[in-house]
Amino acid sequence: MTIATRPPTRANIAVADDDHEQIVIRQDPQTGLRFIVAVHSTVLGPSLGGMRLKPYPGGLREALEDVMGLARTMTLKASATGLELGGGKAVMIDDGRDDLRAARLEVAAAVIEGLEGAYITAEDIGTTTADMDYISRFSHFAVGRSRENGGRGDPSPVTAETVFQGMRRGLAAATGSGTLEGRRVGIVGLGKVGSVLATRLVEAGARVIACDLDSERCERLSARHGLDVAPSAEAILASELDVLAPCAAGGLIDDALARGLDCRVIAGAANNPLTDRGVARVLMERDILYVPDFLANCGGLIHVSTEWYGDRGPRESELIARAMERLDLALETAEAEATPPIEVAERQALERVAAARNR
Repeated sequence: MTIATRPPTRANIAVADDDHEQIVIRQDPQTGLRFIVAVHSTVLGPSLGGMRLKPYPGGLREALEDVMGLARTMTLKASATGLELGGGKAVMIDDGRDDLRAARLEVAAAVIEGLEGAYITAEDIGTTTADMDYISRFSHFAVGRSRENGGRGDPSPVTAETVFQGMRRGLAAATGSGTLEGRRVGIVGLGKVGSVLATRLVEAGARVIACDLDSERCERLSARHGLDVAPSAEAILASELDVLAPCAAGGLIDDALARGLDCRVIAGAANNPLTDRGVARVLMERDILYVPDFLANCGGLIHVSTEWYGDRGPRESELIARAMERLDLALETAEAEATPPIEVAERQALERVAAARNR
């Protein structure tokens, strides 16, 4: 692993431990930036994944654990979706100094540029289209830019669309009907994706109960679309639901919580919402279908991939249709094998990576 105190070059980037290709940590004394880029795999193509800006109370150690898990998930997502991309992720530790945002983004852009295309960044939790516009002034390797700046705009609505489709497919597999009319759906997190998803669900006739740390956002969405506001995530998790949609940070559902949930399907926008793979087994034993997160939320990656490849690749609608076909296959195979769908989807994704590596 490389701990870089200056913008990295090929000469000072080492192979990371675990199964990641490389990890770069940059701590910049001038701006106070603490920044990590994890490149999990470039076997299928350059790694692409968002840049996350959030507080990490545990400091660099906690941030490193998070970014490594997220980077591996991006490899699974790109492969399972059928994209010619690998998996990577970046995290920036948020200490509340918004006045240093631009300066820190510029340093982060230099780190990304120094990776020479091994990692392409995009927006994520805490970062925006405007941030990607700014980074693109200093690095060639940024997508998720505004249309005015040559990009294709915010990927969040496309993420919401694949989560919506994933819910329908999960319900069809679990109950025999993919309709959302009259279904009770609980959404934890009404951010960029969760708010669009909530609107989409209400339009489809679902009864939505949701929560977010931003109470004003909840009230606005409730007034505009008629969804019910829960006082907390715990209240949603204790509710009787047809679908639970984790749309905030990962690690929401642990073993104990999985044993108490009352729902038929879990499908959301969050990456890694299960604390470990054993939780998926608990859910399966309780007849709760968990739609693999990296297939449910793949719309954002598909959207920014079309910005990167432009007219050289398939259209966005074609890529979404292929991804949903892969989800259907994973759900069908999981049922036939009596195996959690996430284990099947991960196996299929890693088989594609292994085949490419062998070639």
